[in-house]
Amino acid sequence: MSLTQIGISGLQASQASLNVASNNIANAETEGYSRQRVYWYPTYTLHPGIGTKGTGVNASSVERIANSFLTAQMWESQSLAEKTATFSEYINSLDQWLGDDSTSLTSGLESFFTTLNGATVDPYSSAARQVILSESSKLAQQFTTLNNQIAGHQGLVGRQLEASVAEANGLLANIAGFNDQLKKISASGEAANEMFDQRDLAVKELSKLMGINVLEQSDGSINIYLKSGQPLLVGDQRNNLNVSGSASNPDGFSLEFESDSASLKVQGDPGGSIGGMLNYQNGTLTQAQNEIGRLAVVISSTINAQLRLGEDVNGNAGVDLFSDLTNPASGIFSLDVVSTAVSDMRITDSSQLKASDYDLRVDNTGNYVITRLNDGVQFSGSLSGAGTDTLSFDGVEIDINGAATDQAYRLSPVRYGARDLDAVLTEPFALALAAPGGGVADNSNLQTIIQLQNDALIEGQSSLTESYTRFIGDIAVQTSQAKTEADGGKKLFEQAEASRNAYSGVNLDEEAANLLRFQQLYSANAQVISVARQTFDSLLRMF
Repeated sequence: MSLTQIGISGLQASQASLNVASNNIANAETEGYSRQRVYWYPTYTLHPGIGTKGTGVNASSVERIANSFLTAQMWESQSLAEKTATFSEYINSLDQWLGDDSTSLTSGLESFFTTLNGATVDPYSSAARQVILSESSKLAQQFTTLNNQIAGHQGLVGRQLEASVAEANGLLANIAGFNDQLKKISASGEAANEMFDQRDLAVKELSKLMGINVLEQSDGSINIYLKSGQPLLVGDQRNNLNVSGSASNPDGFSLEFESDSASLKVQGDPGGSIGGMLNYQNGTLTQAQNEIGRLAVVISSTINAQLRLGEDVNGNAGVDLFSDLTNPASGIFSLDVVSTAVSDMRITDSSQLKASDYDLRVDNTGNYVITRLNDGVQFSGSLSGAGTDTLSFDGVEIDINGAATDQAYRLSPVRYGARDLDAVLTEPFALALAAPGGGVADNSNLQTIIQLQNDALIEGQSSLTESYTRFIGDIAVQTSQAKTEADGGKKLFEQAEASRNAYSGVNLDEEAANLLRFQQLYSANAQVISVARQTFDSLLRMF
């Protein structure tokens, strides 16, 4: 091996390193780019042992600087950050419009009872009675407006879920494409550093949408699984995600895993922004709908019940002011096609109502369990085996076939109270403000109704206004906690991303130093070639 050839090998290696350093600098701001370095190694050795002679250097390998642990940690923290940020964004919006004066039930309740109080001066007055009817209609409309806003949020969650799932399926298709190309390139022994970066960037985008487990394969590809274990991408096999359900479904919208052989609902928290949306839908939004619905049911049932005890201007027994919400048939959902046993649901004591849905399960021997979903409290027993059984829980009764087996139901006694509340009385003189035998000037029944404003109608512990205020306060606390968690998730992700970038990212100071170093190496190797040439020329001049 000549001195010239050794110098040329060093020159080429220096040139390659200069090119890679330049490429690193050029991609310093490229998202997902991992810095590269040239791997130098000595070429073969002549006469190993005594008299060893080196033959130069080889720099054909360009290494991608990446750490799979740091990268996976970044993906994991990204999922958490997106989940907490998405949940925080949604609940903050809910908190704002629930507390807004224009939609707040507090002002509506106060206005309604103030109107009732004003009518005590002249309970016979047609004008005063008409104002009561108007305020009743206005209060019912406020409940409807709140329910519509909740329904709007449910629809928004559904649309964003569908968009996110479509994006996830697109990313999985891209990653599958990268996998296929990387396997071919790996088999040929060629480097594909930029493609690895692009694939990892696609995985990072996917981790924003959901929590994932990523397993690297020896052929350069990766397998991807949901946190619940379903395989999204294994080898060449790619499965899709889908959104099922609707805003009117008992479980709202759900995430489904679809393979060639089955379509399964994804259980548990899928993580990422999709997890944040589902947590909001299944938790806070359902809670809000049940809380407001319970208030509507309690107002309707208590005021109607008291009016029925009174007498109107014409001496007739009292009738309902609001729609009767004590038979919430729309809150009975069979969860499979064989569940047909529940025939009726009634609210028997509104003061015991909980702001919750319930799951009813009857096994194949007739044993049943009713689970209150907001806290997990259960009511259990056995059906009689014949006729119709009545099951009671939390101020609610249901009728069920006593011989039923294998039943699955979702029971929502108060969820649609706000939606269904309406002011149904239109005749002012039909308001039963008097006690029976009291005459038209009697306002004793009206006084009793006014007292309901301060009575502990909610679980025997709080008034209507206190209950709503407590609910709003609870949402505010949850919003504050969500913001704290979102801030923490963001910082955690930033730290993980900084750790990954510190290892794999481009450091301009380091690359600048490398340029100088490789430039010096290039010059030194050029000098070697120059010396070789001078030596050869000197040798020629000797002859």
